[in-house]
Amino acid sequence: MTEIKYYKIGEDRFKISEDEVARRELRVAKVSDDVIQIQEEVHGIIALVGATSSVNIKKEEFKELVKLVREEFGWDV
Repeated sequence: MTEIKYYKIGEDRFKISEDEVARRELRVAKVSDDVIQIQEEVHGIIALVGATSSVNIKKEEFKELVKLVREEFGWDV
C-alpha cells in the first residue's frame, strides 16, 4: 500500500478558557489522481485527546465546489 503524504495548509490556535488553548491544523493529501483528502485536527481540552475528521473530494466534486463558492458566496478562488 502506498503511503499518503500530507501537506499542512493551515494552522491556528484559539483560546477556550483562561488557562486552555486549543491547536488546529488543516492538511491535504492526494489520495488518487482524481481524489484529495482534507483533514482537520484539533488538539486541546475541547477535543479531549484529539480529534480528526476527513473528507474525500473527487475532481469533479471539487470543480462543483469551486463553482458554488464563486457563484453563491462570491469567493475569488
